[in-house]
Amino acid sequence: MAERFESAAPHPPHGEWYARITTIRPGSASPGEALKLLAAFAIALIALNLYAPGAPTILERIFASAIIASLALPTWLWMSGADRTIPFMPFLTLMFIYSYALPVFLLRQYMTGLFRPPIAGHFITLALGYSLLGLYCMFAGYYGPARWLFAPILPRFNLQWRDERVVRMVALMLGVGGLFLSSLHGLPGSLAQIGVFAADLSMVGICMLVALQLAGRLDGITSAFVWGVLTPVRIAIGLGSGLSSGSVVIGTAVAMIFASVRRSIPWKTLILGTVVAVFIIRPAEAPYRAATWGGRLSDAGAIEKARLYGDILYRITIGGEVEPQALIEFGSLRLAQFTTFGEVIGDTPALVPFWGGESYYPILFKPIPRAVWPDKPEELTGQTFGHRYGLISGSNTSTSINLPQLVELYGNFGLTGVIGGMFIFGLIYRLLTEMYVHPAMGLGALVGGIYVLSKLLDIGSAASMIFGGIPWAIIFIALIHLLMEAAEVDAMALGR
Repeated sequence: MAERFESAAPHPPHGEWYARITTIRPGSASPGEALKLLAAFAIALIALNLYAPGAPTILERIFASAIIASLALPTWLWMSGADRTIPFMPFLTLMFIYSYALPVFLLRQYMTGLFRPPIAGHFITLALGYSLLGLYCMFAGYYGPARWLFAPILPRFNLQWRDERVVRMVALMLGVGGLFLSSLHGLPGSLAQIGVFAADLSMVGICMLVALQLAGRLDGITSAFVWGVLTPVRIAIGLGSGLSSGSVVIGTAVAMIFASVRRSIPWKTLILGTVVAVFIIRPAEAPYRAATWGGRLSDAGAIEKARLYGDILYRITIGGEVEPQALIEFGSLRLAQFTTFGEVIGDTPALVPFWGGESYYPILFKPIPRAVWPDKPEELTGQTFGHRYGLISGSNTSTSINLPQLVELYGNFGLTGVIGGMFIFGLIYRLLTEMYVHPAMGLGALVGGIYVLSKLLDIGSAASMIFGGIPWAIIFIALIHLLMEAAEVDAMALGR
């Protein structure tokens, strides 16, 4: 059986998939391309500052504009070939912009909830300034020389899948089987995490098939099945859960696969997807959840729930029951994390002492499955955070408030935590990327790397929830690799 995990020993020069994702497109590193990139960002910033409905102060405009303009740095480093990996950092920076910059130009009042008072402008300015500082500290960790210190001991995942017929067969099995498993409900608490990984099978299978199609190695019928059945049904199942994140994750992973293999970021598709997800789907979640999460349709079937979702989407868009500005306000309010950051800056340590690392404690037991440790403590970071800062009432034990990682760093250690923590996060991102992207990587490492790294794009959740699941995500991909190797061995035996 072929070697599964290699140490940092020398690798054969430039494997096929490594060459695909690291060979820059002709002309993409030219001065003209750089000028086009800068012009596009300049036009976008001018349009936001002149025509967006929000009314930020001068300092707020400067900080938010600087955060948006920062996307040009990782994008250019990747396009020019200076960053010879998958385009993880451009995608992560885009998520950062959505959370800490774009809503500045769309919201008319900065508050953490519809019925809460606005946050003082001074704290909003500080939040935006600290966010910009944290972003560049993350860049320093990701692109800086510190990663070379760990290169000699860094494991490299060699996930070569050589028989493409077997890859297609296994990918279809994972995609279809994952759709079935992701539609199951009512798993006991001890098996909940297993259910999450089982649902991820469809995402991995779809990414495998999309990569093959982009490389010109998928027949027309299978390609039509991927785009006409597998991907839409997977997105629909995610929407049917009442959580748009379930469909956003698969969309983001497919976009990263496309950008990696084609060496081109699909900006138009990303912008259109953002508009639909943030300003249409997210507002539709509230009435849908009210009807299906304990409401009149809580026991309804999938078809009836899909009909309800479609009816809600029609009424708030074409039906005109909700003003477009209201959709923008609601979507931006749900998107904005700098408002939560401003609230925490205002209260810490004036009213709430620094946490001193308390919220990172669940990382110690997060990787342990509940099937092994049935009495594993529940992670209640969202409840603790919401009660500590008065974002939810003391009697409310069901609502959870997302704790963004940047806010969490400040709440634990102040500005020092933002500087040091974001640098460490950037370094972790880079080391994980290097473990999967190297000359002997193979198709399995491309798909596995995008699967693992796509989970890190959720910067709006606490570090323990995101980083605590990464070890299991790595093991999950390793098990799929073992399945692929076993299938290839069986195929060779049948061939003989």
